[in-house]
Amino acid sequence: MGSREIITLQIGHYSNFVGTHWWNIQESSFNYDPTKALEEKEVNHDILWREGASLKILHSNMGEITFTPRLIAFDLKGSLKTLKQEGILYDLNSQEEVKWGGDVNLHQSVPVPKNQYLQDLAAKENTVLVPEDTDQGEGDDIPDDISAKEEEVFGRKLYDLDNSVNVWSDFLKVHIHPKSLHIINEYTKDSEIDKFDIFGCGKSVLSNYETRSEMEDRIHFFTEECDSLQGFHILMDTFDGFGGLGAGLLEYLRDEFDTKSLMTFGLTPADLPDSTPHERANRILNSAITYNSCSTYSSLFTPLSLASTLWKKMGPLVTFPYLDYKSIPYHTSSILAASLDTMSLPYRSTGHMDLRDLTDSLNSLGKKVASLNAALPFPMIGNGQVVQSILSLEDNLPWSSLTPHVTNQSNPFMQSVVSRGITDLKLKSPLPYSKTPNEYSSCYSVDDVLQRYLETKFQSTFSARSVCRLHLDVLPPFPNIFSRNIDSNGFLSPVLRHLKQGKFSSQETFLQCIM
Repeated sequence: MGSREIITLQIGHYSNFVGTHWWNIQESSFNYDPTKALEEKEVNHDILWREGASLKILHSNMGEITFTPRLIAFDLKGSLKTLKQEGILYDLNSQEEVKWGGDVNLHQSVPVPKNQYLQDLAAKENTVLVPEDTDQGEGDDIPDDISAKEEEVFGRKLYDLDNSVNVWSDFLKVHIHPKSLHIINEYTKDSEIDKFDIFGCGKSVLSNYETRSEMEDRIHFFTEECDSLQGFHILMDTFDGFGGLGAGLLEYLRDEFDTKSLMTFGLTPADLPDSTPHERANRILNSAITYNSCSTYSSLFTPLSLASTLWKKMGPLVTFPYLDYKSIPYHTSSILAASLDTMSLPYRSTGHMDLRDLTDSLNSLGKKVASLNAALPFPMIGNGQVVQSILSLEDNLPWSSLTPHVTNQSNPFMQSVVSRGITDLKLKSPLPYSKTPNEYSSCYSVDDVLQRYLETKFQSTFSARSVCRLHLDVLPPFPNIFSRNIDSNGFLSPVLRHLKQGKFSSQETFLQCIM
């Protein structure tokens, strides 16, 4: 079997926020230790990532090996700040020779300051930083001269980037391919003169022959290097002009790759301007038209937002018992990204499940709309066990809906359930066997417990389940949104976690068809 590649399209500024967190999370789980390279891997990273070579010549006269996402990201002019459109992997720092013999006027823009995280990241990669670019006011309160003892106890340095992240490139950890970024130069981010806030604006961008050809060229660049393309992830903003652009690209993908799966996620931030009838009308009309296109051309479409309602006004934030987060894109996008990472594990694993298996199963009776629910983290006592934690829930469900207006209180027809970060060592407490609850007494693995739980709670639902031992790595620059009663392993603890201490996390997601 080939690599079963999936190509990701991120269409819109908020979608790029979500995508950036998603790529960062995946990169945090990479194994760079050659002594562990032969260990059994749960996730096949070659599905969403590609191997290449930079232009930097090494001692072997070959380029440096690179690993970049199979990604095409669309955004407006002014949305990159410190990030170059072509990335830095293929930057030769060369300038074209000027053959003009007359006077030359040089115009230079002032360098955009980098936040503390980007400074540290650049220093780690031996990138030269200009002192004037240093922004001392952004970052965390942790001193730079953390002792070796603190490093050993607390782990990696933490950052407070809440006030310093303005665009998604402010916390981008991974390298991207020069073909990955497409900037729409006809419109400028946050422009008050020529706003990109109407569905038709996005459609008009595709009507330009040169622009459309360049977009199609980027798509073909990534598809033609695939051995066994499964399909596409499409993350798209639905509330502004990117809805029109995304709808046009979806239609193109359906025509050009009609046998491939198109899994689309329609994204809406929780902090949109919503104070005037004009702002609400734009958002609602754009979303309605975009939703129609997504459900028409996608294999499966899932609307996502941390706003509990989108009609008519934006509702309050979705509540997670053990998260303390703000409505800013940097926070809300991290929760969506973590949930997408967990939800997608079944067809990114080293097993034989494909993207089409999931989209076809949830595409019930031709209704191609699904909802996503997440428990982040899963409410399990650190020194307890899975069965005890599930029984303590009683009739309460542990997850929250990430799809506005959908609660799924009634049983869905079909669902895909993923549990991660909980091993069989956490199955049962060290009590005599007779004290184990009878309904779970025959369970000998987390998968057995999950099956029994689903049979009890969703008696009329077809449930596909997956269990992954791999923790959700929420390392920097993931925001500090977990309550302090979540320990470094992602479990509930009576002892408050130290402010400097990082963590992993356990999670469950439920992707359900909407009937």
